[in-house]
Amino acid sequence: MAGIERIRITDKVQGRGAYRFPWSRKRQPEANRVYREIFRSIGSPLLPGTKEILCTKDEFEAGYDHALGIDVLLRFEGGFTATMQEKFLSFDKATTITVEYMQNPLTGEQGDWFNLKCQYYFVGYDTDESLTFNDWILVDWPVLMRSTQQGLVRWYGNHNKRDGARASFKYAYFDAIPSSCVVARYAPFVAKPRQLAISKLLGIDA
Repeated sequence: MAGIERIRITDKVQGRGAYRFPWSRKRQPEANRVYREIFRSIGSPLLPGTKEILCTKDEFEAGYDHALGIDVLLRFEGGFTATMQEKFLSFDKATTITVEYMQNPLTGEQGDWFNLKCQYYFVGYDTDESLTFNDWILVDWPVLMRSTQQGLVRWYGNHNKRDGARASFKYAYFDAIPSSCVVARYAPFVAKPRQLAISKLLGIDA
């Protein structure tokens, strides 16, 4: 049993967005390091080791349910397990958490906004292709959704203009997310005390 277990679909991914999968895999080692340091710093260290759970798309849908939006299983030294979705991005006009709203607005097919069941959501930006993250945030997803329902988080809407996709999505700026929803944040150009502490912890100059 490993502290970080990633679900990897073995079927060859095809289509306009297929390039994203190998791009993201190259950044997984750095993400693993960040996750370990974050949870160690808040007193919930992960078990050692990293593991890939290999499965076909059919096995994935049967065993993990792709609609739940779970990419990673986190196993802690305390004996409990948590689920996480992660997103690695390369553009930074603004750092935002982005969540698919409608997978296909024409047919009414709902996206992750309605189905996401992860406990944590990580978004990291690698804008200089360094295989590290220039800016990132880890949020407690259920707390973020409760805060949204209470009107404490402002989300915006847009349509995916990349890869010819039809999906619409909601997005919220990192800086607008209440601190009660944030597990950890690294923002090198907005050096607040907590961010400086996290930066020092991860060995990054803020």
